[in-house]
Amino acid sequence: MNDIYTWPQDLYPLVKKRFDLRYADRMDVISNLAEVITQDSVDYRFEGVGGYGEIPVYDGTNIASADQKRAFITTVTPKEHALKVTMSYKKTKIDQSKESEKVGTRLADSAYMTVLNEFYRLFGNAFTTIGSDGVAWASDNHKINSETNETFSNVIHSNLSVSAITAAQTKASAFVTPDGLPFAGNFDLLLVSPELEPKAKEICGPNSRLIPEKNPDGDANTNAANPVYGMKYLVVGGGGIGLCGKKWAIADSMLMPEILKLVYITEPTVLVSNGTNPLLTDYIGYVDFGFGFGDARPIIFSDPA
Repeated sequence: MNDIYTWPQDLYPLVKKRFDLRYADRMDVISNLAEVITQDSVDYRFEGVGGYGEIPVYDGTNIASADQKRAFITTVTPKEHALKVTMSYKKTKIDQSKESEKVGTRLADSAYMTVLNEFYRLFGNAFTTIGSDGVAWASDNHKINSETNETFSNVIHSNLSVSAITAAQTKASAFVTPDGLPFAGNFDLLLVSPELEPKAKEICGPNSRLIPEKNPDGDANTNAANPVYGMKYLVVGGGGIGLCGKKWAIADSMLMPEILKLVYITEPTVLVSNGTNPLLTDYIGYVDFGFGFGDARPIIFSDPA
């Protein structure tokens, strides 16, 4: 860093590299459940699960036309987020490499936590945030499709246990798609609050082939096979954001990305801004994103409270 007039640009590659590496390493939680989309449009629109219904018999001449009962349409409108860190020429000249890495790392952490917290809030606010069908994501009154008043519920009120999970899976077996077909869901993923992680490990862990609970008589189920053995679990919350306390959910891990979207107009990045003072420069963490959910069938929430 020899030129006092170019030092912000000289350091920018170090800041940017550190930012990109740090952010990429921390996206696994979100990408496990949501499809990540990057586009240049103001809005992103998508439908929930569903299709054209059962294919009728072909009579050899006439082919029936699809009469789709459309699912509800969700619109995601990303919002901009920006945060600047001001660096001085003197401070970076004395310790330019470590200072630059620190700024890049911390801005990446801020960008990651901004996206992650919004992801957590989707689940923490599932009982209050209104979706495209006019009710909350977790509700007893979801319409089956946009052309009927028939409803279904994706809510239970049971404490986390093996029997509660299997009851929720049974509940989901009665769901139908917007086009009237049985909903073929595979609820193979348990979503829990941080407080319930020990219980989730007990149910889903490598030593859970037998039911890790007592039966209604109070005796240990020492010989009963665990019907949800092999289920994965994911903690969806932290710091009082997301699922908290006794709240939990089960989801179809294959279908969730179809109905849960993370939409970027600009993925997290760091920019450099040269002001009028050549001894100071701003490095700006920036991201333009939004989340949206488009269907309630692939997830069942439990609020025991």
